[in-house]
Amino acid sequence: MASLTSINSLQASLATAQRRVEQGQNQVQRDSEQLADSRRQLVKEKEQLSDTQRSTRQAQASSGEAIKVPQLDQAIRVAVPAQLSLNSASQAAPQPQLNSFGQSIGRLINVTA
Repeated sequence: MASLTSINSLQASLATAQRRVEQGQNQVQRDSEQLADSRRQLVKEKEQLSDTQRSTRQAQASSGEAIKVPQLDQAIRVAVPAQLSLNSASQAAPQPQLNSFGQSIGRLINVTA
């Protein structure tokens, strides 16, 4: 026959086990809510990333065509009139184009600086 002490001990063990089960269920509930929040946040961040990447691609596409980086060596060659080739530059008399050539280089330096 079971004694009163052993019955009380079993009841206390059962109550402890029930509390632990309830605590575990509460923890599972909190964890699943946190997981659902994390998944929603992940979806939101993926959408933001996609939007950012799309706008970056659009900005690069539109700015890539509109803005061209000046090439100084090509700009100087283009700005130099055909009369100022090495043959004509070696002549003793200075040509009036030299001043306009210098001004062109000065403007180019001001623009790029």
